[in-house]
Amino acid sequence: MSAQSTYNYKARDTGGAVVSGSIVAESADEVGARLRAEGKIVLSVREHAMRPAEALDVAQIQRTESAKRVRTEDVIAFCQQISVMLETGVPLSESLSVLCKQCPSKDFRWVLQALNDDLHNGEPFSTAMARWPRVFPGMMISLMKASEASGTMAMMLGRIGQYLARERRTIRQIKGALAYPSFMIVTGLVVTGFLMAFVLPRFAGIYAQRSASLPAPTKVLMAVSDFVSTQYVIYGPALAVVGLVAFVWARRPSGRRARDWFRLRCPGLRAMFAHFYLSRSARTMATLLSAGVNLLDIIDICRGVTNNVYYDDMWDDMARGVREGRRLSEAVLAAPFIPPNVAAMIAAGERTGHLEGVMDKIATHSEEELETAVKQVTAFIEPVMILIMGLVIGGVAIALLLPIFSMSSVLSGG
Repeated sequence: MSAQSTYNYKARDTGGAVVSGSIVAESADEVGARLRAEGKIVLSVREHAMRPAEALDVAQIQRTESAKRVRTEDVIAFCQQISVMLETGVPLSESLSVLCKQCPSKDFRWVLQALNDDLHNGEPFSTAMARWPRVFPGMMISLMKASEASGTMAMMLGRIGQYLARERRTIRQIKGALAYPSFMIVTGLVVTGFLMAFVLPRFAGIYAQRSASLPAPTKVLMAVSDFVSTQYVIYGPALAVVGLVAFVWARRPSGRRARDWFRLRCPGLRAMFAHFYLSRSARTMATLLSAGVNLLDIIDICRGVTNNVYYDDMWDDMARGVREGRRLSEAVLAAPFIPPNVAAMIAAGERTGHLEGVMDKIATHSEEELETAVKQVTAFIEPVMILIMGLVIGGVAIALLLPIFSMSSVLSGG
């Protein structure tokens, strides 16, 4: 048996679109035979020259680890800078070489160098980018494939930069709204734990020396404090086990479904996450539709940007409907978490053939509503968290001082 090699090919599919990829085979003739068996018209087949970075060596491992540390800001700047250079007539390979020298991030520099190497080896830019799924999202790869076929790479990169910038701003809004309550909860737990473990035992010693008759709230608090400060061997491992079980369960389908249900049903958070998912999916769909990306590919990419099992069900219904010749709006109208007015707009856009413009308007409106929802959630959470912390810490303080105020004998010894 002959040794097998990797061959890069270009061909036209049954719809006339140019496709490219790689196949492992014993010869170029075998690659051509496979493609013709799939109904494709072969344009070119050549053996792929493996570059050292593709081998399983230290350099490849280092590049893989670097990809995990690439920031979204680096990708946005990359899109904007490449777009400007292409518009001014600078070739793509030269643009990448310039960015490799100027890039301040060592991790992203690895990625740019790999892209440049792939271009010199004759690979399409979209194929080179697809090797880095942790760096470049699927939406970006699809748009680059469409721009290569239409010759609009500069414009498309600029549009991708704008899209990623909006996405970053939206995600920061969500994180900002959730950061405050998270901080307050952690602070409350730390303060309460400090009181229970260090402050209450001192008061317990004072009351024990005075043989004071303590009120029921103080007795309960002292019992809790004694348990926290002396029985950590019991509750420590128990909490660790509970945390581990919760961590594993959250990554199982049932745990993910419960989390996504909470996001879509919890008062306060419901409106925020609904607008977040709707703005991301609408903006992604509008951008991909404008580039002429295949509808089934658009649905698959939108499934990735929403990251919610209930939306996954909607995308599955859409994909099934498209394959069966039905409209997208049928699945949207049946989804309980899509507002009726939005579903009606999508249906109207699909009937009139202006779905791209409709989705863009929906995305803009949803982003505005998201900003309002984030402000409302923050305004609601702040007083609630302050009230909860006041009740907890104030309750502890009152339980400690209640014997002093109710029985002067605690201090006088009478």
